[in-house]
Amino acid sequence: MDLKTQKLLDGLNSKKIGVFCDDSNLYHAYKKCGWRMDFEKLRKLLEQHCNLQFIDYHIAIPDKSDNSFKGTEDFLKKLEPYVNLKKKLLKYTPVAGKFMKKADVDVEITLDVVRNIDNLDVVIIMSGDSDFLELKNYVINDKKKGILFMSYEENMAWELRQCWHLYINRIKDEIGLE
Repeated sequence: MDLKTQKLLDGLNSKKIGVFCDDSNLYHAYKKCGWRMDFEKLRKLLEQHCNLQFIDYHIAIPDKSDNSFKGTEDFLKKLEPYVNLKKKLLKYTPVAGKFMKKADVDVEITLDVVRNIDNLDVVIIMSGDSDFLELKNYVINDKKKGILFMSYEENMAWELRQCWHLYINRIKDEIGLE
């Protein structure tokens, strides 16, 4: 871990932290980068640097008839001991004779933050999606709390790069799945 990342994590010391994960955004970043996070390792790393309250993992679950259902189910079994799973059904939209899958969980994450913000000092959003920029304004300006964006460097929107952020790539040695 580089010195800048170490200082950032040390700055979370004793702060009450809630982590809100956007599975859809992380999934596409995993595919682009070629490696996944180990959420057991991530949880341990965060617990060393802050007062971790929870990790909420927002995911859209495919239909049982979908080829990806079994893989999703296996993935969730590995995650479940380390996160609170926040599930919704994957949306299938017919387009040109095929079905497009849609797994937006942005609204659910935003509401999760709003419901929990009063009991936290800092919110960590694990997503590179610029849709969360207005949530940042709410957390900082209205609630006077901190917000940190964590995402793969290759997948973080330029707007979020202007905010307090941590590229997951910088802690790959600590949290990478073996």
